[in-house]
Amino acid sequence: MKKVNAVKYSLLSNVIYVYKGVAKHKPYLIALLFPAVFCGALSRFIWLFLGKYLVESIEKGMLIRELVMQIIILTGLNILCMTGQNAVSFGKEPAAFYVRPMFMLKRNLKSMGMFYENLEEREVIDAMEKSRASTRNVDVGIEGIIRFTIDFCSNIFTCVLAVVLLCRISPLLALAVLVCGILEYITVDRASKKEKKLTNDDVLFEKNKLEYFKKSSSDFSFGKDIRLLGISGKLLSTQEELHAKLNKQVRKASAGWRRSGLINNLLELVREGLLYGGLVYLILKNTLGIGDFLLYAGCVHNLAEAFMVLMKTLAKMRKCSSEVNDYRSLNEFCDKEEEKAEDLPEAEGYDITFENVSFKYPGCDTYALRNLSLSLPFGEKLAVVGLNGAGKTTFVKLLLKLYRPCDGRILLNGKDINDMDTRQYYRLIAPVFQDMECYAFTLAENVSMKSEEATDKKRVEQCLERAGLGERLKNCPKGVDTPVLRVLHNDGMILSGGEKQKMALARALYKNAPLVILDEPTAALDALAESEMYERFDSFVQGKSAVYVSHRLSSTRFCDHIAMFEDGELVEYGTHHELMEKQGKYAHMFDLQAQYYKEEESENESIAVGY
Repeated sequence: MKKVNAVKYSLLSNVIYVYKGVAKHKPYLIALLFPAVFCGALSRFIWLFLGKYLVESIEKGMLIRELVMQIIILTGLNILCMTGQNAVSFGKEPAAFYVRPMFMLKRNLKSMGMFYENLEEREVIDAMEKSRASTRNVDVGIEGIIRFTIDFCSNIFTCVLAVVLLCRISPLLALAVLVCGILEYITVDRASKKEKKLTNDDVLFEKNKLEYFKKSSSDFSFGKDIRLLGISGKLLSTQEELHAKLNKQVRKASAGWRRSGLINNLLELVREGLLYGGLVYLILKNTLGIGDFLLYAGCVHNLAEAFMVLMKTLAKMRKCSSEVNDYRSLNEFCDKEEEKAEDLPEAEGYDITFENVSFKYPGCDTYALRNLSLSLPFGEKLAVVGLNGAGKTTFVKLLLKLYRPCDGRILLNGKDINDMDTRQYYRLIAPVFQDMECYAFTLAENVSMKSEEATDKKRVEQCLERAGLGERLKNCPKGVDTPVLRVLHNDGMILSGGEKQKMALARALYKNAPLVILDEPTAALDALAESEMYERFDSFVQGKSAVYVSHRLSSTRFCDHIAMFEDGELVEYGTHHELMEKQGKYAHMFDLQAQYYKEEESENESIAVGY
């Protein structure tokens, strides 16, 4: 597994990165930046100049008509600025809200293309949680950068205008405001960094654990166990403990913000004292008139307020930038995982060969599979058998390219499958797993696993009929357009465990891939029902390669070869007849299970006669 490297891009780099996404999805938001900057800044100074001109006009004895004209002009400018600000606000909110999900979709798409083996790694799980946190709310990460950048630019322009005006009378006043603002920023930035560390980075494990227990408490599939085993108390007490730990971290972060607020209040007192003292001194020296005093006092307050907001916004943007780094870290990790792979070779059939393949799971010292060499010629049926923990599932994961061998190679028509495009490789395989998932789509989409427009509904009906769901389909008023699950629809179809397995079979039939893999899909069935299902399925895979995986042996008699696994090694290989003549471990297991089939068959016959 490759390491998830924590990237550290600059704030400017992350702003550019986010606004490239904005330009792609909502380009008009970038055009709103300019009116937001100018309107927000100018509206703060218009009334200051109006006050100055009014006082000076009264002192000079200006005519009422000229005075009214000045008021009308400046009021009109202010209305224009306010209108611009409102337009920006109305445009910014929906645009920023829309862009964030687009970044979420981009991240999710990359995550779904990540190598499956990485999804079980603690480091990758933590990186995914950090990335999710960067798109979770409106004022963090991606959307925080979008919103705060507009405020940041507006306050920068306000500060520039105020500094230009103040420098005309006293550069020292402007410098005093800037120094106090910088000190305020330092305290806010420290509190912000501490908050992220305490409430996010240091408690990722606890957050993931809490999320797991929340899902377990609300997941329908856990409902029966929670009630019958009486574990609701345990689930709730565990969540309470986790909430208590997270709350403790929040209190520590709040203490940092309280200290920051206290320091900033003291700095504001110092700043106000210096500013008013300086202005009074200039008045006493007859440097300023009453009108100028109003203008520059307002400038001082605008500068102080804008610079304080600017520094706080900068601290928030730096926090958001660190969260965008978390987002980009996962994306870059996924980008490194993307393959520069060869196209799948064109062929009428595909032979698969395991060549001295060994594999052990990350963090484990022992091999789950050792020195495995076997072949599956095209059109052949292979039964993979063995007790639980023998290595059967690991074999399937390697064959499906969900994991990559630690040693050796898996060849498709003589070429290493790790050098091939994974998506193209998956088109060759129709898997039927033990744990089959339904989705809140229509019945047709659940079978085709394609959009409604791309689904051949007539073919879906045929596959459901062949898979044994024909009668259930006839009882559905909407036919294959019936929704599955009741997550989105009150009339959604709820499938039993056996019906889910038939649905999985219908999916495999619809996909019509050259290689079919059945990984213990009938583990929940009794032995005779399993045997019947395998015999039925065998008729569907003529002319294809098939792998039947089970710790029971009902599928072996009609397979071309049997691979017997034990403790991660291939201990026996051959036809059913050859292995029975050998009288080894396979023959022993088959005789034990055959006796069970006979006993169960006799019991069923006795029940039928008695009835």
